[in-house]
Amino acid sequence: MEQNADIARRLESMIRIGTIAEVRHYAPPACTVATGGLTTTWLPWLELRAGKTKTWNPPTIGEQCVLLCPSGDPAQGIVLYGIESSKNPAPSGSPDETLTVYPDGARISYNHVSHALVAIGVKTALIQAASLVKVDCPETETTGNLTVKGNLIVAGTSTLKSNTDVLGPLSYAAGLSGQGGAGGSTTITGPIKQSGGELSSNGVVLASHTHGGVQAGGSSTAGPK
Repeated sequence: MEQNADIARRLESMIRIGTIAEVRHYAPPACTVATGGLTTTWLPWLELRAGKTKTWNPPTIGEQCVLLCPSGDPAQGIVLYGIESSKNPAPSGSPDETLTVYPDGARISYNHVSHALVAIGVKTALIQAASLVKVDCPETETTGNLTVKGNLIVAGTSTLKSNTDVLGPLSYAAGLSGQGGAGGSTTITGPIKQSGGELSSNGVVLASHTHGGVQAGGSSTAGPK
């Protein structure tokens, strides 16, 4: 009879429902589980991957879990966490959405019907690559300031719809054209040097233009020098 009772106890203890009581994040990571009026010793939890590919998503206190106990011994248990409960309900009820919600309120979701990937509530983000980061889409929009600390190469046409300040030297290789600014005029303050070609204003080449009817020793003035 005593042997039968021990077997029954072990069978009952092989699979138990409980909640995470404590979490230890340092090596080796472990947690304790409150189940059926008892709290286990430190036990490992089942991580998604733990080989050459590794993941880290530790359980949290109060999270409902399953305790798997080989031979019905809770001291040898393995913790499977992630069971929803009334205290920790599901963050979504949509069959079309995959969602992760973080303790600070940040959310990353993908809706496979609307094809929308959304990351909100994130304070900073970093993408670091040794060779290349490529964004391949017809339209890209940023609503805040954009700072480029390296060189900027634009292969297509650029349209600037507001004021543009060039604080360093401005150079161009294929001509420069434009229209007047505020009031229909363009103002440049400071000296201008031009060489290697003609400087024309309203069809008049400044370097070869002369003024008739101006006496200078009995002849017209020479062109400007």
